[in-house]
Amino acid sequence: MAYDPTKHAGAGLDELDKSSKMPLLNIIQQMSPQINPQKDQYIEGSKAGDIFFAPTSEILDQPIDFLPVALKTVYVEWKPMDQGGGIVGIHPLDIRNRKDLGYEQGRKTQYDEWLGTNELKKTTYVLGLIELEGERTEAMLALTSTGQRVARKLQDDIIKFRYDGDLKSVKPTVFAREFKLTAAYEENKNGDGYFNWKLSKPRVLDFEADEALLEMAATKNVDAQAALPSPQAPAAPALTVDSDVVPF
Repeated sequence: MAYDPTKHAGAGLDELDKSSKMPLLNIIQQMSPQINPQKDQYIEGSKAGDIFFAPTSEILDQPIDFLPVALKTVYVEWKPMDQGGGIVGIHPLDIRNRKDLGYEQGRKTQYDEWLGTNELKKTTYVLGLIELEGERTEAMLALTSTGQRVARKLQDDIIKFRYDGDLKSVKPTVFAREFKLTAAYEENKNGDGYFNWKLSKPRVLDFEADEALLEMAATKNVDAQAALPSPQAPAAPALTVDSDVVPF
């Protein structure tokens, strides 16, 4: 029996625009503590451009087969680094309309956003499945700043994709295609180099050969609301920092 793509048609699309370690994938940058032997986070043999899995600090071979399962875009409220840093809260996108809570844009640069004394970072969380030690494992991307370009492209690619032939009228799921995930070198307008996420070479999952993977992805999509960071309600001008949240 093959996977039936009509059974979960459109699954996960609703969220596209909208106390243990999270299973985050991270890119090592030139100033990351993972390449500094003096830091507790040091990973022996690591270098800028490597991708590591946060729960295990394991450097992963690239490219990584990454199957998106669910996406959610929120605003993450951060305490400034000179005040200790850390996540203060998570808010819906309409926090931009809450002037009464101290929302402000362009305080220091043209695009920075603030909530009172704390900075807001628009962040797209992408929950996916990767293969780790021969098994499919949950992994998450947190796309912010320059990563928002990656998030917009991924969402656009997912929305525009359609099956061929008799299934052309069926709305595909978020997990219809698997991508090759790598860290790509880029430079900003000042010539400063950094590594950003790149999702390329999408492969359409086969309804027969990939039936088990598609069914697993469908289950993970249903459970995604508990796995993805969600806005707190009600929003407030000042929130207490949750010490169980690991900054990234």
